[in-house]
Amino acid sequence: MNSPDSIILYHGTDVDSALEILNHGINIEKLRLLQTGDTQFGEGFYTANNVEVAWFFASMAPGTLGKFYTVIECELLVEHLESLLEQGLALQAPIVNTAFIGEQIWFHPDAFEFVNDHAEFRPLSKESIL
Repeated sequence: MNSPDSIILYHGTDVDSALEILNHGINIEKLRLLQTGDTQFGEGFYTANNVEVAWFFASMAPGTLGKFYTVIECELLVEHLESLLEQGLALQAPIVNTAFIGEQIWFHPDAFEFVNDHAEFRPLSKESIL
């Protein structure tokens, strides 16, 4: 994709889940197995617009205990994100209850099919790390 009309979001998770998303997209059943605790917006796919925030949450993600974790990129056209936000299928809000300031974009499970069809999931790029 790499379009000027797109946004790159970051998702921190365990390596096995990252590989699952990269190969098959977001899967609600697998998410439900891991996302058992309280989350700010409830069940859904959480991303950040800052890679450092995603790394923080990767280190705390369900399934990372005793495992390696990573961050993946999710590139989506801005117009698609705006449409999901307008429909209430995504929310963009500050992260609460942390010692840092950050913003997150949450996707409702009803948006997963659309996101899987329209987003490009890929491993974290060198440019995002620098």
